[in-house]
This record gives sequence, structure tokens and C-alpha cells, in this order.
Amino acid sequence: MKINEKPFNPGELRTPVTLKKRTVSAETGGFQTPTWTTIASVYARWINAHGNEAWTANSAGAEAAATVTIRYRAGIDTTCAVEKDGKLWEIVSIDDIRERHELLELKVRRMRSG
Repeated sequence: MKINEKPFNPGELRTPVTLKKRTVSAETGGFQTPTWTTIASVYARWINAHGNEAWTANSAGAEAAATVTIRYRAGIDTTCAVEKDGKLWEIVSIDDIRERHELLELKVRRMRSG
């Protein structure tokens, strides 16, 4: 498999991350509380935005951005999140590389608390 015309080394999937799905539960009184349910724990290639990419991300309003590559998983969409080191990162875009269902490239940005 190639990414951007470069061979992909599966050994680069060495950063442990957890994929999470947002669920909403109703409390007494009808208040809805959002919670995050774990979908799977996987290994990823994590690359923080740097150089021109970081400037572009900052101008788009993403204070901390990264590119995350994982093995293909059905059911991952932009309502999901990636947890790394106890911090949640929202998925901004998803690319099924070459539409071969082998790898997913996720563009993520750190979620603000609150």
C-alpha cells in the first residue's frame, strides 16, 4: 500500500488510541447528557500538524491539529472522536485511502472542554 506515492510501513501504527462514539442519555427531569462510548482501542500513526500545515490549521480555527492513520474500520464518521493520552480529538475529515478499505486517514483537532 502507498500513501502519497510512498510505501506505507504497518510498523508505523504504534500509537495507542481509542475510538469513541457520542451517545446521549436522558436523565431525570428530561435533561440530556452526552457521553462517549468506546468503539475500539487501536494502534495508529499519529502526526501532529507542523510547518505550513500548522499555519493552515490555525487559520481555520483548529488550535491543535493532527493526522491519524488507522486500519480501516466501518462505522467511523465525523460524529466520532479519537482519545489519545486522556484527551479527546474531534474528527474533522475522513479519507478511505484510495477507497480500498485498508487504511483510514483522519484529520483531527483537539476538542475544547466544556
